[in-house]
Amino acid sequence: MMKDTFFSLPRFMNLCRKEMVENWRSNVLRMVLMYGVMAVVMVWNGYFEYRGTYSHERDPMWIFLLIAFIWGLWGFGCLSASFTMEKMKSKTSRTSMLMVPATPFEKFFSRWFVFTVVYLVVFLISYKLADYTRLIIYSLAYPEKDFIAPVALSHLAGDKKYYTLCNTGLQFGALMSGYFFVQSLFVLGSSIWPKNSFLKTFAAGTVIVMVYFLVGILMSKILLENGQYYPGGIFESKDTIWWIIIVAGIFFALVNWTLAYFRFKESEIINRM
Repeated sequence: MMKDTFFSLPRFMNLCRKEMVENWRSNVLRMVLMYGVMAVVMVWNGYFEYRGTYSHERDPMWIFLLIAFIWGLWGFGCLSASFTMEKMKSKTSRTSMLMVPATPFEKFFSRWFVFTVVYLVVFLISYKLADYTRLIIYSLAYPEKDFIAPVALSHLAGDKKYYTLCNTGLQFGALMSGYFFVQSLFVLGSSIWPKNSFLKTFAAGTVIVMVYFLVGILMSKILLENGQYYPGGIFESKDTIWWIIIVAGIFFALVNWTLAYFRFKESEIINRM
């Protein structure tokens, strides 16, 4: 009988290890898929960027690579989140998961940890491997072009002296909070629709995001008087607006993750009956 009826760190670590060891084949295949897709896209774009006799101070691929980083993070992140409750889609796998000697929170948290936190590490490794694949191929193909270099992810946000995807750290923070919000929708969708989770969540999420977007526009018009800042008000600073976006994104992501947990807990009780 379990002594800790909510959370035990040793039991949680063992559960995470079990999840990754039992599903190592599918996890490796998904990592190879991410690497393959990004490598093909990078090599294909490099063919058009590097041909010709012109020279550059910096690698002309960097702008595309930084944009591809965000698109890949969001796209593969949503796909990864849709696999969070994949073990609940068949009777055999559902029974196996329900029989694991762990609390519902530990089961949900272990799946969330693997497909949300561990995913970020796996994505970063896959992205860098794809980038170095591009680097090796075109360094051999064009040895005279010494500007070909691995992309510096520090250019995602920072100094305006060179191209950055986001001009400030707050803008990058807002972008990432938006990512976690959208990703949390797919975690929630996976708890509601274990089968075909990605497609169903994408359809429902499109409607939800449009509603959030329209509400956001309405609130912006009310608070900012059709885009004009109140003199001396809290919305006079653009940094304040970015902070509001960051806090709102994190808040709604936490709400969606919490709803996903209670949905999983409810479905577990129903399937045990």
